[in-house]
Amino acid sequence: MEAKKQRPEQEYLELKKAYEKNRIMMGEDHPDTHACLDRLAEYYDRIGDYDEAIELEEELLSKRNALYGQNSEVSGDTYLRLASFYAHRREYPMAVRLGKHALTQRIEMLGDSDPKTLKAAGRLANLYASAGMTEDAIKLGDAVLRKREKTLGEKHHSSIVSRDNLGSYYADAGDYRTAIQYGKEALRRFHEIQDEPGAILKCANRLAGYYNALKQYDDAIAVEREVLSQMRELQGENHPDTITVLNNLALFYGRAHDANRAVMYGVEAFEKCRNYYGDNHFETWKTRRNLSQYYAKAGKYALAAKLDRQNYEFAAKNYGELAPEAIAAELDLANDLAGNGELKNAIKAGESAVTHLRESVGFTDPSTLKAVTALAGFYMEDGNTEEAVSLNRYVYEKRCEAGQALEKETLRVACELTELYVRTGKIEEALDLGNRILDPVRLAYGKVNPMTTNLVNNLKDALREYDRTEKEKKSNG
Repeated sequence: MEAKKQRPEQEYLELKKAYEKNRIMMGEDHPDTHACLDRLAEYYDRIGDYDEAIELEEELLSKRNALYGQNSEVSGDTYLRLASFYAHRREYPMAVRLGKHALTQRIEMLGDSDPKTLKAAGRLANLYASAGMTEDAIKLGDAVLRKREKTLGEKHHSSIVSRDNLGSYYADAGDYRTAIQYGKEALRRFHEIQDEPGAILKCANRLAGYYNALKQYDDAIAVEREVLSQMRELQGENHPDTITVLNNLALFYGRAHDANRAVMYGVEAFEKCRNYYGDNHFETWKTRRNLSQYYAKAGKYALAAKLDRQNYEFAAKNYGELAPEAIAAELDLANDLAGNGELKNAIKAGESAVTHLRESVGFTDPSTLKAVTALAGFYMEDGNTEEAVSLNRYVYEKRCEAGQALEKETLRVACELTELYVRTGKIEEALDLGNRILDPVRLAYGKVNPMTTNLVNNLKDALREYDRTEKEKKSNG
């Protein structure tokens, strides 16, 4: 869940004052008054208050329809803007209906190749994509691209944007290789015409995302490194676009298992975020969360824990202790502390996270059970095997009750529980559980997988101990 942005009071007051002034001096229906109302609605949309944005834009649409008619150009613009507001509120059927109305209106008035018609068609294609209607998005996006290239030329900004958008529709459909073809060509053309940095950045980020989806991390990194060089030169070292690219580079290096470079770019992104947005801004929090994960991957658990404490405090304050963001940060903190050898503190953080999960999603939710399993691991490392056994047994039983006995995660927990039974001398329990899961584990993981071989070795140890105990009983009997 994204944090609701704080209202910039000065901007709001200025927009509200301009609207009231025009309404009083020029009247409700003056074009300048309408323009002020439009800007006020856009402001609400920008800060995430979609209900207010839609209410104002619907009021404006009613006024413009009454004055100019439903088929006027100014009403068409309002339909498109209102459609985007509904899409932001994720009411896609309404957004698509409004987008279709605006496109039909412009085709009737201007023809199907007029730039304004194509703009409406492009907006509708984006709405289709947002609504998950990928086939419709691709079909309409392809038509818009061909008409724009024919009427405006292949190197026109709008034509290149259409090519870039079409690539994103193919990506939405899971066809990343086709998406890469469109994205690479769009980026090349943006560079060729020396387009605005924002257009280049958006296109490059999409292209890198397609490579990332195919796990072609070297290609994703190469794209972002080139764009970083441009953003530093065109936008400056501390511009939000530069920070975005730094974050992307850190992410891709992390996925490519180059934790040190991920940390390097993550640190730079975080410092620039703090300088630009301040310590308590949502963007700073996101960047700090990413950096803590890179530190953990690099084995720098103390640094990761320091950041995750801050991440938890921010999330708990802004979302509440039971929010997913707060609990996720608390779980990360527990893992960091365990990695740093601070097992008592890790247990404390893990217990708190489990308590919050039980309150928010319930005792048997998969996320709760996963957290309980992690907590059992902390107890085990701390030498409290009895508590570790109790927690793992609880998780295994609950997952079996939910009909998940043969799932990999359940079998993994059962393997760990079997090993704990052996360690704590519960030999009969170890043999009973281990023999019950042996065939499913072999089927799920394979015969030579470490999970399987470790289970077999634990069963052998349990059987040897069982035989030894039986011999002792007979000799003593």
